[in-house]
Amino acid sequence: MLILVTALLLFITASALTVLRFTRPEFRFTWLIALGVTFMAWISVLLWRPQLPLTLGLFTWKPTSLFAASPALSVDALSWPYAVSLVTLAVAILLTASVREDFPNTLSWAVSLALCGLGLLAISAANPLTLVLAWAALDLIEIAVMLSTVNERGASERAVIAFSIHAAGILLVLLADVISSAAGVTLDFASPPPQAGLLLLAAAGLRLGVLPLHLPYHSESSLRRGVGTTLRLVSAAASLALLARIPTTSLASPFTIFLLILAAIAALYSGWMWMRAPDELTGRPFWLISLASLAIASALRGDPAGATAWGTALILAGSVLFLAAVQQAWLNRALLIGAWALSSLPFSLTASGWQNNAGGLDFTLPAFILAQAFIIAGFVRHALRPSARPSLASQPAWAKIIYPVGIGFLLFMQLLLGLWGWDGAFQVGAWPAGLAASLLTLGLLWAIPRVPALNPVPAHWLRPSAISRLDQLYQNLWALYGWLRRLTQTITNILEGEGGIMWTLLFLLLFVSLIVKRVA
Repeated sequence: MLILVTALLLFITASALTVLRFTRPEFRFTWLIALGVTFMAWISVLLWRPQLPLTLGLFTWKPTSLFAASPALSVDALSWPYAVSLVTLAVAILLTASVREDFPNTLSWAVSLALCGLGLLAISAANPLTLVLAWAALDLIEIAVMLSTVNERGASERAVIAFSIHAAGILLVLLADVISSAAGVTLDFASPPPQAGLLLLAAAGLRLGVLPLHLPYHSESSLRRGVGTTLRLVSAAASLALLARIPTTSLASPFTIFLLILAAIAALYSGWMWMRAPDELTGRPFWLISLASLAIASALRGDPAGATAWGTALILAGSVLFLAAVQQAWLNRALLIGAWALSSLPFSLTASGWQNNAGGLDFTLPAFILAQAFIIAGFVRHALRPSARPSLASQPAWAKIIYPVGIGFLLFMQLLLGLWGWDGAFQVGAWPAGLAASLLTLGLLWAIPRVPALNPVPAHWLRPSAISRLDQLYQNLWALYGWLRRLTQTITNILEGEGGIMWTLLFLLLFVSLIVKRVA
């Protein structure tokens, strides 16, 4: 029941904010009430930990002959870090909103809290039916927000393409369910059958933009730090949580090496682009793909705890950068805790990132360590670089206190999850890999101001049309779909127009003449 309590607190708060926006827009305590209830949701998710694993059946779908499984929720030690990260993100969004120009923006807060609530349901899904319902709800909110905040036709088409790619991920999960049912096995995430493993991994990789590498979004809406950050991080968490549920035995396939090489290419490319991005928001899509690639690599190497470590770091370390709306010297230095969380050094959040290797695939590890160094170097550069963000000193007195609390809250959770709460906490890990990544990072930080090739690229080089040839392929497929749609509409207009009867008679005569010739 605790699972529902946390999600309901977020949904109720989002609903209340929406109602107050239209009925009492002048109400002065909206932000305070939202923050209080969201903090209660954070306390409630901490109460999950002593009772793990948690399982909750929601209701039974009938007929049972059609629905082998009904919606249910389940949380274990590897999905709990995602839950606490999402609720921490919800609290931090409200705290850091105190310095944004659009404060107060109750509708933006409502969307962010609703997304975090749906993200909780997605990472707690006990079976494919629950997961695809949560994914579909997230995708519908995402496309509604994106289409409502863009004006260009190209941006709208990219939003629809992204929605289609996410829908393809849902279809892969349903295909895994069908294959399992055909084998006489009911697919659930507690003990998924071996034949479903690669399909589940492909579904997560497709939605994350890793398998294959694609980046449908870059020019995002004006809601970049609040709702934009929530959309990207919650959607990523909902897919990443699936990686920890895939059994290692189901990934023992000839395709595993091929998928691992693809993940290494995605990690290197996106890590390189993240390091050279002109600012953290422009490079945010590359941040998501690079860390998601490391999570997929850990899953392919038989390390679900490592996949969880990278996924949690993606949310917590990324949210620190993306929610930083003002700058202050000491706060900028405090952000470097995120670099520690990404380092894989002992007792850090990602200490278990390279710990296990059940698949025996060590030959790809140097590529991933180099990609990790790109990610950390880019994080340090974005955290310490001078920016056009306003100074914290120019904010109201109360915001000077509240905003650092929000940033510190995210940093504190990175340290806490490195030491307590789940299977990957308080681990020495593969410290040689962490040390190698740290030394490479120091070398990159020394070389960045001295080597022109490592300097940030202009923002126009990061447009979606210049990201990869795969994105051009998706644009061509979309153009083909548009051409087929127009052709179908033209044929329909011809058949349904004034000459429709004549065309019908003509086709009938042709059909009859063919039959007569066959008989003769």
